[in-house]
Amino acid sequence: MSSRARNLPEGVFKRLAGDEKEYCERFLGDDRKGCHETFRANLRWREMQITPSGDVGILVENATTCGTAGCALKLFVERSDGRFVQILATLGDVGSLGRTKVLKATTKGYFDLQLTLSDGETHTVYRWHGSNYVAQ
Repeated sequence: MSSRARNLPEGVFKRLAGDEKEYCERFLGDDRKGCHETFRANLRWREMQITPSGDVGILVENATTCGTAGCALKLFVERSDGRFVQILATLGDVGSLGRTKVLKATTKGYFDLQLTLSDGETHTVYRWHGSNYVAQ
């Protein structure tokens, strides 16, 4: 599933609040008006099954922070208390929604993930490390 950011759960927006604030701080005066809406409009996301038992993560691509390798990516899961936590590395990584694959291999009950950079050749495999995915 892929969608615009306005459909993201509010808990994911809360977790992205620091990124949104950092983005808006780039602008001064009147240029700052509408920065929050622009930030959110540049978020794309998709749900992806991350465990064989059906647990789902929300992979978010932030198109306000793109470079030659891709855009900023973060993967969120909802915990039993309703809070969302980011589980892709410590701070996320760079790539794209379309070049992120869930692999058939599992580590500690979670599917391994593969992020491919915009060159189409360079990729990183992430494996579950107990509380988040870590690059291998």
